[in-house]
Amino acid sequence: MIKFMLILKVCSAIDGTCIPDQAVDIYNSWFECGKNGTVNTMAMLDLMGEDLINQNKLYVVFKCKELNQT
Repeated sequence: MIKFMLILKVCSAIDGTCIPDQAVDIYNSWFECGKNGTVNTMAMLDLMGEDLINQNKLYVVFKCKELNQT
């Protein structure tokens, strides 16, 4: 069965650096992973707060990585 791992990372537009990828969870479909990636991105932005994000020009990216499980 194919599963999908949600991976998030926070980056700065000031210097182009990012923290290492952070695995969040595993989902049964591409749709679930993408949907939760969007929700987790918004939650992370809220958690970091407007001031920190604006000062450091932070943004959050996510990707879904296919896992082949036997």
